[in-house]
Amino acid sequence: MKFLEPKAEFIHSWYLLIISFFTFIFLLASNVLWANFALTLFMLFLFKKNGLSNRVLLKLSLYAGFFAFMFLLLNLLYPGEKLRVGEQVSIFSWTVYKAALINGLQNFARLFMLTLVSMSSTYTIIYTKVILYLIIHKGLKVIMGYPLLIALNSILLFKEEFDRIRLSARFRGLGWWDRLFVLFPLLVFAIRHSQRGSLSLVTRGLNPNKSFYFGYDLSARDRKWLRGFFLFYVVLVAIAIYFR
Repeated sequence: MKFLEPKAEFIHSWYLLIISFFTFIFLLASNVLWANFALTLFMLFLFKKNGLSNRVLLKLSLYAGFFAFMFLLLNLLYPGEKLRVGEQVSIFSWTVYKAALINGLQNFARLFMLTLVSMSSTYTIIYTKVILYLIIHKGLKVIMGYPLLIALNSILLFKEEFDRIRLSARFRGLGWWDRLFVLFPLLVFAIRHSQRGSLSLVTRGLNPNKSFYFGYDLSARDRKWLRGFFLFYVVLVAIAIYFR
Protein backbone atom coordinates (compact mmCIF):
# COMPACT_ATOMS: atom_id res chain seq x y z
CA MET A 1 0.00 0.00 0.00
CA LYS A 2 1.35 3.41 -0.95
CA PHE A 3 1.00 6.27 1.49
CA LEU A 4 0.83 9.76 0.06
CA GLU A 5 2.59 12.66 1.73
CA PRO A 6 0.31 15.28 3.29
CA LYS A 7 -0.32 18.40 1.24
CA ALA A 8 2.73 20.65 1.43
CA GLU A 9 2.43 24.02 3.13
CA PHE A 10 4.14 27.19 2.00
CA ILE A 11 5.72 27.39 5.44
CA HIS A 12 5.59 24.68 8.10
CA SER A 13 2.88 25.14 10.76
CA TRP A 14 5.48 24.85 13.54
CA TYR A 15 7.43 27.80 12.16
CA LEU A 16 4.21 29.68 11.44
CA LEU A 17 3.24 29.23 15.09
CA ILE A 18 6.60 30.65 16.22
CA ILE A 19 6.31 33.59 13.83
CA SER A 20 2.74 34.30 14.99
CA PHE A 21 3.85 34.27 18.64
CA PHE A 22 6.56 36.88 18.08
CA THR A 23 4.14 38.93 16.00
CA PHE A 24 1.65 39.03 18.89
CA ILE A 25 4.35 40.26 21.24
CA PHE A 26 5.35 43.03 18.83
CA LEU A 27 1.77 44.18 18.20
CA LEU A 28 1.09 44.28 21.93
CA ALA A 29 4.23 46.23 22.80
CA SER A 30 4.72 48.58 19.86
CA ASN A 31 3.06 51.99 19.52
CA VAL A 32 4.52 52.64 16.05
CA LEU A 33 1.43 52.04 13.92
CA TRP A 34 3.14 51.91 10.54
CA ALA A 35 5.56 49.26 11.85
CA ASN A 36 2.59 47.28 13.20
CA PHE A 37 0.88 47.66 9.82
CA ALA A 38 3.96 46.44 7.93
CA LEU A 39 4.27 43.36 10.15
CA THR A 40 0.53 42.64 9.84
CA LEU A 41 0.74 42.76 6.04
CA PHE A 42 3.70 40.39 6.13
CA MET A 43 1.78 37.94 8.32
CA LEU A 44 -1.33 38.13 6.13
CA PHE A 45 0.88 37.35 3.13
CA LEU A 46 2.12 34.19 4.87
CA PHE A 47 -1.39 33.21 5.90
CA LYS A 48 -2.64 33.68 2.33
CA LYS A 49 0.21 31.57 0.97
CA ASN A 50 -0.66 28.88 3.52
CA GLY A 51 -4.24 28.66 2.29
CA LEU A 52 -6.29 31.43 3.95
CA SER A 53 -9.04 32.30 1.46
CA ASN A 54 -10.24 35.80 0.62
CA ARG A 55 -13.72 34.96 1.90
CA VAL A 56 -12.43 33.87 5.30
CA LEU A 57 -10.08 36.85 5.49
CA LEU A 58 -12.98 39.24 4.81
CA LYS A 59 -15.11 37.55 7.48
CA LEU A 60 -12.30 37.74 10.03
CA SER A 61 -11.69 41.40 9.14
CA LEU A 62 -15.33 42.19 9.88
CA TYR A 63 -15.17 40.41 13.22
CA ALA A 64 -11.93 42.15 14.16
CA GLY A 65 -13.28 45.52 13.00
CA PHE A 66 -16.46 45.18 15.06
CA PHE A 67 -14.53 44.17 18.18
CA ALA A 68 -12.04 47.03 17.78
CA PHE A 69 -14.86 49.52 17.08
CA MET A 70 -16.64 48.60 20.32
CA PHE A 71 -13.37 49.20 22.14
CA LEU A 72 -13.09 52.59 20.42
CA LEU A 73 -16.55 53.55 21.70
CA LEU A 74 -15.53 52.65 25.24
CA ASN A 75 -12.44 54.83 24.88
CA LEU A 76 -14.58 57.78 23.80
CA LEU A 77 -17.31 57.26 26.39
CA TYR A 78 -14.96 56.75 29.33
CA PRO A 79 -11.67 58.53 28.59
CA GLY A 80 -8.93 58.62 31.19
CA GLU A 81 -8.28 61.60 33.40
CA LYS A 82 -5.30 62.76 31.34
CA LEU A 83 -7.39 62.71 28.14
CA ARG A 84 -10.20 64.94 29.43
CA VAL A 85 -8.36 68.16 28.67
CA GLY A 86 -7.63 70.35 25.68
CA GLU A 87 -9.48 70.79 22.41
CA GLN A 88 -12.84 69.17 21.74
CA VAL A 89 -14.26 67.97 18.43
CA SER A 90 -17.80 67.16 17.29
CA ILE A 91 -18.71 63.82 15.69
CA PHE A 92 -22.34 63.72 14.52
CA SER A 93 -23.39 66.20 17.22
CA TRP A 94 -21.38 64.24 19.77
CA THR A 95 -18.60 66.21 21.45
CA VAL A 96 -15.46 64.36 22.51
CA TYR A 97 -11.99 65.37 23.54
CA LYS A 98 -9.51 65.40 20.68
CA ALA A 99 -6.85 63.68 22.79
CA ALA A 100 -9.32 60.89 23.65
CA LEU A 101 -10.25 60.52 19.98
CA ILE A 102 -6.63 60.22 18.85
CA ASN A 103 -5.87 57.73 21.62
CA GLY A 104 -9.01 55.75 20.77
CA LEU A 105 -8.14 55.58 17.07
CA GLN A 106 -4.63 54.38 17.87
CA ASN A 107 -6.01 51.68 20.15
CA PHE A 108 -8.56 50.77 17.47
CA ALA A 109 -5.83 50.24 14.87
CA ARG A 110 -3.61 48.19 17.20
CA LEU A 111 -6.49 46.03 18.44
CA PHE A 112 -7.80 45.47 14.90
CA MET A 113 -4.41 44.25 13.65
CA LEU A 114 -3.80 42.11 16.72
CA THR A 115 -7.23 40.47 16.52
CA LEU A 116 -7.01 39.91 12.76
CA VAL A 117 -3.58 38.25 12.99
CA SER A 118 -4.69 36.15 15.96
CA MET A 119 -7.83 34.80 14.28
CA SER A 120 -6.08 34.30 10.94
CA SER A 121 -3.36 32.23 12.61
CA THR A 122 -6.03 30.05 14.23
CA TYR A 123 -7.56 29.37 10.82
CA THR A 124 -4.24 28.74 9.07
CA ILE A 125 -1.99 26.83 11.47
CA ILE A 126 -2.52 23.06 11.41
CA TYR A 127 -2.08 22.29 15.11
CA THR A 128 -2.29 18.55 14.49
CA LYS A 129 0.81 18.85 12.33
CA VAL A 130 2.53 20.92 15.02
CA ILE A 131 1.90 18.29 17.70
CA LEU A 132 3.04 15.44 15.45
CA TYR A 133 6.20 17.37 14.56
CA LEU A 134 6.93 17.92 18.27
CA ILE A 135 6.41 14.23 19.00
CA ILE A 136 8.70 13.05 16.20
CA HIS A 137 11.44 15.67 16.33
CA LYS A 138 11.30 17.56 19.64
CA GLY A 139 10.82 14.82 22.21
CA LEU A 140 7.18 15.42 23.13
CA LYS A 141 6.04 12.16 24.73
CA VAL A 142 3.51 10.13 22.77
CA ILE A 143 1.45 9.60 25.91
CA MET A 144 1.03 13.40 26.13
CA GLY A 145 0.81 14.22 22.42
CA TYR A 146 -2.00 11.89 21.44
CA PRO A 147 -4.41 13.05 24.17
CA LEU A 148 -3.75 16.57 22.85
CA LEU A 149 -4.68 15.37 19.35
CA ILE A 150 -7.90 13.86 20.71
CA ALA A 151 -8.70 17.15 22.46
CA LEU A 152 -8.15 19.15 19.27
CA ASN A 153 -10.35 16.79 17.29
CA SER A 154 -13.06 16.98 19.94
CA ILE A 155 -13.57 20.73 19.44
CA LEU A 156 -15.11 20.24 16.00
CA LEU A 157 -17.08 17.20 17.15
CA PHE A 158 -18.53 19.15 20.09
CA LYS A 159 -19.62 21.93 17.76
CA GLU A 160 -21.33 19.48 15.40
CA GLU A 161 -23.06 17.70 18.30
CA PHE A 162 -24.20 21.01 19.78
CA ASP A 163 -25.70 22.06 16.42
CA ARG A 164 -27.57 18.75 16.13
CA ILE A 165 -28.99 19.03 19.66
CA ARG A 166 -29.93 22.68 19.15
CA LEU A 167 -31.75 21.93 15.87
CA SER A 168 -33.56 19.03 17.49
CA ALA A 169 -34.74 21.31 20.30
CA ARG A 170 -35.91 23.90 17.77
CA PHE A 171 -37.90 21.35 15.73
CA ARG A 172 -39.62 20.21 18.92
CA GLY A 173 -40.70 23.79 19.63
CA LEU A 174 -38.82 24.17 22.88
CA GLY A 175 -38.49 27.68 24.30
CA TRP A 176 -35.20 29.44 24.90
CA TRP A 177 -35.24 28.47 28.59
CA ASP A 178 -35.76 24.79 27.79
CA ARG A 179 -32.94 24.93 25.23
CA LEU A 180 -30.51 25.57 28.05
CA PHE A 181 -30.87 21.91 28.93
CA VAL A 182 -29.06 20.97 25.70
CA LEU A 183 -25.92 21.36 27.79
CA PHE A 184 -26.68 18.14 29.62
CA PRO A 185 -26.68 15.81 26.57
CA LEU A 186 -23.59 17.70 25.37
CA LEU A 187 -21.90 16.89 28.69
CA VAL A 188 -22.83 13.23 28.24
CA PHE A 189 -21.38 13.33 24.72
CA ALA A 190 -18.14 14.83 26.05
CA ILE A 191 -17.77 12.08 28.66
CA ARG A 192 -18.46 9.36 26.08
CA HIS A 193 -16.01 10.93 23.64
CA SER A 194 -13.24 11.03 26.25
CA GLN A 195 -13.92 7.39 27.15
CA ARG A 196 -13.86 6.29 23.51
CA GLY A 197 -10.64 8.21 22.93
CA SER A 198 -8.87 6.72 25.94
CA LEU A 199 -10.04 3.18 25.05
CA SER A 200 -8.83 3.71 21.49
CA LEU A 201 -5.34 4.61 22.72
CA VAL A 202 -5.23 1.60 25.05
CA THR A 203 -6.53 -0.96 22.53
CA ARG A 204 -4.08 0.23 19.86
CA GLY A 205 -1.21 -0.36 22.26
CA LEU A 206 0.11 3.20 22.15
CA ASN A 207 3.71 3.27 23.35
CA PRO A 208 6.87 5.43 23.04
CA ASN A 209 8.14 3.24 20.17
CA LYS A 210 5.26 4.07 17.85
CA SER A 211 6.11 4.28 14.14
CA PHE A 212 5.01 7.16 11.92
CA TYR A 213 4.30 7.05 8.20
CA PHE A 214 5.25 10.71 7.71
CA GLY A 215 8.13 12.69 9.12
CA TYR A 216 6.64 16.21 9.00
CA ASP A 217 10.15 17.51 8.42
CA LEU A 218 11.13 21.13 7.89
CA SER A 219 12.35 22.17 4.47
CA ALA A 220 15.09 24.57 3.39
CA ARG A 221 12.38 27.01 2.32
CA ASP A 222 10.90 26.94 5.84
CA ARG A 223 14.24 27.86 7.37
CA LYS A 224 14.83 30.57 4.77
CA TRP A 225 11.50 32.22 5.53
CA LEU A 226 12.07 31.96 9.27
CA ARG A 227 15.47 33.68 8.94
CA GLY A 228 13.91 36.33 6.70
CA PHE A 229 11.14 36.95 9.20
CA PHE A 230 13.51 37.40 12.14
CA LEU A 231 15.70 39.76 10.12
CA PHE A 232 12.61 41.83 9.27
CA TYR A 233 11.43 41.52 12.89
CA VAL A 234 14.71 42.79 14.36
CA VAL A 235 14.64 45.81 12.03
CA LEU A 236 11.07 46.65 13.09
CA VAL A 237 11.93 46.25 16.77
CA ALA A 238 14.89 48.61 16.38
CA ILE A 239 12.71 51.17 14.59
CA ALA A 240 9.95 50.88 17.21
CA ILE A 241 12.46 51.39 20.04
CA TYR A 242 14.00 54.37 18.28
CA PHE A 243 10.67 56.15 17.70
CA ARG A 244 9.38 55.29 21.15
